[in-house]
Amino acid sequence: MKPASRPKTPAPTQISWEQILSNLDDGVITADPRGTIQFFNEASEVLTEISSAAATGQTLHQIFKREPWLLALVDKTTPPDCESARGEGDFVTRWGGKIPVSVTASPLRNRQGIFSGTILLLRDLRHQRELEEDLKRADRLATLGTLAAGLAHEIKNPLGGIKGAAQLLRRSADNDASVRDYTDIMIREVNRVNQLIEQLLDLSRPAQLNLEALNIHEILDDVLLLEGQAEAARQAVIKKNFDPSLPAIRGDRGRLTQVFLNLVKNAFQAMERPGTLTVTTRVETDFHIRGSGSDRSRLIWVDIADEGGGISEEDLPHIFSPFFTTKLNGTGLGLAACYQIVKDHGGMIRVDSAIDRGSVFKISLLVAS
Repeated sequence: MKPASRPKTPAPTQISWEQILSNLDDGVITADPRGTIQFFNEASEVLTEISSAAATGQTLHQIFKREPWLLALVDKTTPPDCESARGEGDFVTRWGGKIPVSVTASPLRNRQGIFSGTILLLRDLRHQRELEEDLKRADRLATLGTLAAGLAHEIKNPLGGIKGAAQLLRRSADNDASVRDYTDIMIREVNRVNQLIEQLLDLSRPAQLNLEALNIHEILDDVLLLEGQAEAARQAVIKKNFDPSLPAIRGDRGRLTQVFLNLVKNAFQAMERPGTLTVTTRVETDFHIRGSGSDRSRLIWVDIADEGGGISEEDLPHIFSPFFTTKLNGTGLGLAACYQIVKDHGGMIRVDSAIDRGSVFKISLLVAS
């Protein structure tokens, strides 16, 4: 009897080192002993905004002439030192933007131990820095909330007395127009201070969210219709790039409407000359949030882009901080409240901006399960 033939084992797939390095999330660049680039993977292209074809054949000093700190690391890998070096700094993009990165530079040696070039490992630190800033901002808000809660009672009592006295004074001064005007100002300002205290307390109170499955496009349409009638929006063009396949999100309709009303209003006000407000929705394909269970939650993003004057690099780290504002009559609590609401929803809020190039506020929200 003829024995049954065994199934053939498929030959192992040959994977080259170039395929492996090309698919890494970190940038990898290799150069020969003269510093001429030999390999430039896809992650390096994304970080530097330079194609592999354009980079290959050029020297490291040509590609990174705007990053002297990186070239100093490269110099340490060459003879006579031939040692590894690590550092952090900013990549300056061709548009003038800055990307924080960490770089490890190491010498390459052949089998005989002779120096044969340099390898650079580049890691994008933007997400790490954003998370660190989120933690710092959360700590500041918690501290401010504790302070506000402690002072609210002490401030509200005398304010109530001042308002009551002003109201009584106004009733007794019906025939004196100047007194009526002064008391009206007192009452109005007391109400304004009370409103500020309530806004501060909102930042410190645990969120009471009425979560439900929502169509984010319905909320955005309502906000754009409402704010589009404002004076600041009359000269603007509204462009909607909505993804029709976007899934429902999990959120509180009232709170999210407050967020987008604030952001859209700010965008219109930022455009002192006629411009375009672009609202884009998209599904996040590369990033998930892992909760306490094993399931991962998907995200959607809403991008609100204006063509205003932009935000300076010095102001960008502070725009979500309470009481920080660049407006003459602003309280500095609007964006702080937006940040807190989005955070309470398990999402993130980010901003990209440059002077004279406009701003893009990016809000992520969890997809309804």
